[in-house]
Amino acid sequence: MKKFILFTLAGFISLVFAEAPAVFTKCKMCHGPTGQKMAPGAKHIIAGQSKEKLLADLKGYKAGTADNGGNKNIMYAQMKNISDEDIEALAEYISSLPAK
Repeated sequence: MKKFILFTLAGFISLVFAEAPAVFTKCKMCHGPTGQKMAPGAKHIIAGQSKEKLLADLKGYKAGTADNGGNKNIMYAQMKNISDEDIEALAEYISSLPAK
């Protein structure tokens, strides 16, 4: 009985909390492990932003054109070699995080 309850609880937790994509480790330093930390010079917390806004911002940083008031040069360097698939995964994951 205990094994079933633990298994069910673990399954529930995995459904409620999406697993962070590996590339999110680059984000944690400035944005925190839950995306709720204000990055240096930023105007907004990233957790809970819409997927569409995140996609536009991340693609803009990759292209070297986005500027959301933070330290854009850090973001340009972080996003330079990130694949489109990783950008999609990041936007999906960050938009699912609860806003502060």
